[in-house]
Amino acid sequence: MRAVIKYVVFLILPITVVILWLAGVFHPRLSAKEIELERKEVKGLEIGEVEVIERTKVSFAGTLIPSDRAEISTRLMGFVSYVGVREGEFVKRGELLLRIDPRDTKAQVEAARQGVVQAQKSYAAALANFEAAKKTYERYKRLLAEKAVTQHEFDMVEAKFKAARAQLEMAKSAIESARQRLKAVSSNVSYAEVRAPFDGYVVRKEVDVGDIARPGYPLLVMEKPPYRVQVSLPEKFLGRVKVGDRLETYVPSLGKSFSARVVEIEPSIDPSSRTFRIKAEVIGKGVRGGLFARVFVDEPTKKTILIPRSAIYKRWDFTGVWVVKPDNTLELRFVRLGRRIGDKVEVLSGLSEGERIVVRGLEKACEGCKVGG
Repeated sequence: MRAVIKYVVFLILPITVVILWLAGVFHPRLSAKEIELERKEVKGLEIGEVEVIERTKVSFAGTLIPSDRAEISTRLMGFVSYVGVREGEFVKRGELLLRIDPRDTKAQVEAARQGVVQAQKSYAAALANFEAAKKTYERYKRLLAEKAVTQHEFDMVEAKFKAARAQLEMAKSAIESARQRLKAVSSNVSYAEVRAPFDGYVVRKEVDVGDIARPGYPLLVMEKPPYRVQVSLPEKFLGRVKVGDRLETYVPSLGKSFSARVVEIEPSIDPSSRTFRIKAEVIGKGVRGGLFARVFVDEPTKKTILIPRSAIYKRWDFTGVWVVKPDNTLELRFVRLGRRIGDKVEVLSGLSEGERIVVRGLEKACEGCKVGG
């Protein structure tokens, strides 16, 4: 019996006390409210509210075109002796673009001038012949009245008079023709210098010094700003888009967005494509004709949640956003994305209206962390 008491006192009792101590029996109890986890505080985050829209932007493919475009040519044929512009250069109206060697044209002018002199000499000879024939005709006319000459002799003199008068008229016409030719050839000299027809950009240069310029063949191509975006819209937008409206225009090759003001609307619908064409003047610099552009047009739609592209957190095949909960702590939440609309993305599921998210500084965010100042 004494052995049993020793066993209980020295072995069982100490073990029982240790178990109760480890279980916290001898420690004061704390309520759940008294236990607070220490949370890490994160600063430098930019917080934004989820955007909800009832109108979405639909994009359409368009092309940038200039207000005016000119293929500059010349009337002359000759060697290009000077080219004063480069492709892409902006020039003012009347500025010298290139010069064609005018020596051949000047030789033609001199030949035409000599032609005028020769025609004048021919006219002087014809006039003298006409005056002599006229006097003979008038004398024979009096003699015929006096029956001093035969009718046959008078008819011969009259025929010579009429021929002299015709030759005088021809000589007079030849002078006018020679003068007109001189005028035409002389005007060609002015085409030896090719000048800009308007303020604009030289977008293409077809000749260099030493090349031969040919009449009717383009030497330079110029475009006049401002530039416009031309786009075809479905017929359902007819009446919704009006002159003066502002449309967002994105040019992928430049990586820039521009505002474009509608200046022209085609009033009829193309029956084959069921579209109509509009032109909008692009407000901004750096655009050029022929560039591809995307034009965004507002269209009524159901409520759509949008978030900035900068708010999207990607990790392998996981796509989510950092949500700021009501207690100001962070939660990484999976989202399903839809269309890209400009610099924003449509959220199909995972977010609700009124929720706040981290839009900048995602690399600092952590699960359960508290948002600081």
